[in-house]
Amino acid sequence: MARLKKEDVVDIRERLSRYDADLVRKTGLSLRGIAGRSTGGSEKKAVDAMASRRVAVIPVTVGQGVIGGFVEAVAGILAYLGADVFRTEDSDVAGLAEGVERGADIVFLADDNQFIALNLSARRVVHNVEATARGYVAALESMAGGLDKRGVLVIGGAGRVGWNAVLSLKEKGAKVAAFDLDRDRIGLLARGHHEIALESNLEEALSRYTVFFDASPSADNIRARHVKPETLIAAPATPLMLDGEAYAMVKERLIHDSLEIGVAAMLLNACCFG
Repeated sequence: MARLKKEDVVDIRERLSRYDADLVRKTGLSLRGIAGRSTGGSEKKAVDAMASRRVAVIPVTVGQGVIGGFVEAVAGILAYLGADVFRTEDSDVAGLAEGVERGADIVFLADDNQFIALNLSARRVVHNVEATARGYVAALESMAGGLDKRGVLVIGGAGRVGWNAVLSLKEKGAKVAAFDLDRDRIGLLARGHHEIALESNLEEALSRYTVFFDASPSADNIRARHVKPETLIAAPATPLMLDGEAYAMVKERLIHDSLEIGVAAMLLNACCFG
């Protein structure tokens, strides 16, 4: 997954209501509903769980530093979902101390390598990569009207989000196939999972499947020639690597965002640990 840029997150808070309405139109579920489905629950469960938690979002300055607008976007999503959320004034270790002192039940923080939600009372960590995969699989399942025995191609299946998507899709009963440019790694991960089909030719595989989970940042994935009237795509990778023609053809059957589903699924997964 590529590192987010300021332009990916800067206007998230302003478009949340419109984004949520689009989700309902495409999947029948709101952002809260998708978060609930990602843990096997309902939207009511999600609303109740989120409303009972105080959440701190902590800026982290190590490595490449804070992405402009990232902390504000995460806090905006959490507030939209109904959490009692605040952004700490301090950053890094001081920010974590501030969050605890101000009564946070859950803290969100990210560096160059990890984006996590930490449930302080339960001593549990929710990783963005796993939560994002589960959230997007829940959205894809709802958009498809179920995934049991449906063929799904996971592109970038050896990546952290991609492999978690493979495992989540298996739980949903999908007939999972995976492709990755790193054939050695995907082969190693798939050892012991004999029901997972490993695809070696992406172009040929794209011609045979109509349900895709695209977790690869590659620019050469799904193009207009691969899109059919029944094509469904869940694409958590940022930026979205579809050309204009392909996007126009599939935009009403495409789930894609920069942070929203992942953050919502992280929050509810963290809430359910406490």
